Amino acid sequence: MNKFKKAFLNSSVFNALTIIKKTPNLYLYTIILDFVFLTIFIFLGKYLASFIPADAQQLMDIFKTQLNLLLFVIIYPLVYYIFIIFIYSMIKMIILNLIREIHEKTRFTFKSLGKFYTLNLAISAIFVFTGLISLTILSLTLTRDFLKYLLVILIPIFIFFFYSTINISHTLFIHDQRKHLIKDSFKITFHKLKIYYQFIIFNIAITLIYLIIYNILHFIFKFLVTKNQQILINYGSAYLKIFQISSIIFIYLLISFNRIYFYGRINKNVLP
Repeated sequence: MNKFKKAFLNSSVFNALTIIKKTPNLYLYTIILDFVFLTIFIFLGKYLASFIPADAQQLMDIFKTQLNLLLFVIIYPLVYYIFIIFIYSMIKMIILNLIREIHEKTRFTFKSLGKFYTLNLAISAIFVFTGLISLTILSLTLTRDFLKYLLVILIPIFIFFFYSTINISHTLFIHDQRKHLIKDSFKITFHKLKIYYQFIIFNIAITLIYLIIYNILHFIFKFLVTKNQQILINYGSAYLKIFQISSIIFIYLLISFNRIYFYGRINKNVLP
C-alpha cells in the first residue's frame, strides 16, 4: 500500500493535481475559455443552419442544379470547420499560454497563431482523411451488422489517438519544439504509449467513478419514480438537464486536467 502511495505521489498525475491546487484561478480560466469555444461552436452552427432550408425541393430551387447542390454540400461544411478550427486555435493558444504561465513567467502573443492554426488543420486533415479511407475500406469488405459492432470499438480508439496527438503536438508547440513537430507528435502518440500510460489509467478510472456515481443516482431516481409517477412528471426533464450539464462540466474538468498533465510530462523531459 505504501509502495502504491509513493508511486502515486511521484506520478505526473499527482503533479498535475498539485499544480491545479496551487493555481485554481488559472485552471478555472482554461475551463471558462473551453465553454466560450463550445458556445461559439453551438450558436454559430445553429445560426448558419437557420439559413439552410430543411426541404430538399427548396434547396434545389436555390441551387438550380444537382451539381451546385453537391458543391454546396461539400464546400459548406469544409469552410465551416476550417473557420471553427481557426476560432479553436485562437482560444486554445490563450489556454496553452495560461498553462505555461503556471510554470514560468511568459509574455502572451498571437505571433505564432498562423503556425499553430496550420498545425491544427494538418493534424485534423490527417485524421479525418485516414478515418474516411478506413471507413470506406471497412464498409466495402465487412457486413453492415459486423461493421456496426466493430465501430463501437474502433471509434473510441480513433478518438483517443486523435486527442493524444493534439495534446502532445500543442505541448511541443508551446515549448517551442517545432522542428519536425507533426512527425514527433505522431511518433510519441503511437510509439510511446507507456510514457503517458498514467494519463490513460487516470482518465479511465475517473470516468468509471463518475459513471458509477451517476448510475447509483439514476437507480435511486428510478426507484422513486416507480413509487410515485408524479416525480417523473415534475422532475424528469430537470433530472435529464442536470445530468447533461454535469456531464459537460465533468468532461471539461477532465480535458483541462489533461492539458496540464501533458505539459508536465514535457517539463520532465520525458517526451522528446
